[in-house]
This record gives sequence, structure tokens and C-alpha cells, in this order.
Amino acid sequence: MDAEILTGRRWRTLCEEIIDMERAGGMTLGPFERARLMERAPESTIRLLEKARRHPDLVCANSPFQSPVGQPSAPPSSFTAVNTTNVETNLWVPGIWSPVGGNDMQAGKVYEHKSGGVFGTSSVAPTALWTPRLGQSATPSSNVSMGASTATTMIASLSAVPWFSQFTWTIRSLGMAASGATATGNGFVVIGGLTTATGVVQSIGGGIPTTVDNTAATGYILSLTWGTNAAANTATCQWISPTYSLN
Repeated sequence: MDAEILTGRRWRTLCEEIIDMERAGGMTLGPFERARLMERAPESTIRLLEKARRHPDLVCANSPFQSPVGQPSAPPSSFTAVNTTNVETNLWVPGIWSPVGGNDMQAGKVYEHKSGGVFGTSSVAPTALWTPRLGQSATPSSNVSMGASTATTMIASLSAVPWFSQFTWTIRSLGMAASGATATGNGFVVIGGLTTATGVVQSIGGGIPTTVDNTAATGYILSLTWGTNAAANTATCQWISPTYSLN
């Protein structure tokens, strides 16, 4: 006797039972489940899958996407306050909290970093100068400057007002030598004010250094230089975001 040909609802029910047995047996996307998915796939998907089958070396994802680089989480506590000094000082530890791995840089790649904290000044208004740099050294001058802000006079007698910074930078080209990458970027630092005064916005960046080492681990760091050495002139970084690659 000829075998009964199953069609319609009976066939779909049998397929579902076989798919359940495939999954129960530890087979993910077995032949019956793949066949069922292909039956339900739109025509455009079927065309792309067929193209991928015929040209596996040509079909790939090429869409930019944002992803963290290095440390994926924010710090668990605030960093050491920068006060009682008029020497340029890092606001956090770049090698731990904002690293960029060796050979991660590529021509045209764009990175973004954000940070924030609290800020205070003495009764005699000081100047503040912010410098974005690339590097991992605890000595700011050993890192590559991306272009400092102007030494802007702050508002006097601030106490724990918020500050926020954002910086976006890109790699223009990679050089033949290890320390031959060219970079540039721009950003800003926003500082809160008193109830009787508006805050301060300082632009940072604009430099085009040509000595960035793309082969070694580096990192983004923001440093601060007070114009006056005073305990009340203080800035604390309370958080930093991961360094993100935007493409």
C-alpha cells in the first residue's frame, strides 16, 4: 500500500512534533526546524542567504556600531581630588579606567569619552586649565596633548558644584613608525555656577598630534591645572564612562 501523503495541518503538526524531538535530543536548529524557518522567511532573506551560500567571502556585516573599548564599567568610587596644587594633574587613572588597547586604532576610527564630578573654588577666583591627552602615564606631560582649554577665570566661592566633560576624537592616519599616528578631537567641560551666576563652559581639543603610538596600549585622560595653589580650589572626578568606539 502506498504511504499516506501528509499535507496541510497534519503535516505542520507532524513537523512541530519532530522539531520538539530534535530540540529534546540536543539538536539546535535541526533540519526540520531549519526547513520550517525557511518556509516562513521573507523573500528578501532567502535571496540574501542564497547569495551568502554562493559568495561566502563577499557577504558580511559592514554597519558601524558603538562598542566599549577596554574597561566596560564605571569606577566604584570617586577618584582623588585635585587640589592644593598648581601643577597639571590627571583626574583619574587612564591605564585602568579609560584604556585603548594596542593596535585598536585604525584610520577613520572615532572614540568618545564622558566624565563628571564636583568642583569648588576659593573666595579669590582662580583660573582653571583643562587638557585632554592620550597616554597612560601618571605624569601628564608624558602623555600626548590633544589641545588644552584656555586658562579661564572661574567663579569664586563655589562649593561642590557639578562639572561634566565630553570629548570625541578620531584617528586620521597611522604612520609607518610606531609613534606615528595622527589624531584630532574636540570637546568641552561644563562647570556649574552659583544661584547668582551662570556656569562656565570651556572648550577643549583642536590639536592635531602626529606622535600617537597606535601599537601600544594608550588611553584618554583629562588633566587639570589650577592657577592658584589652594585647598578650596578642588575638582573631583566622581565617574567616567567606558571609552566608546563609535564605528
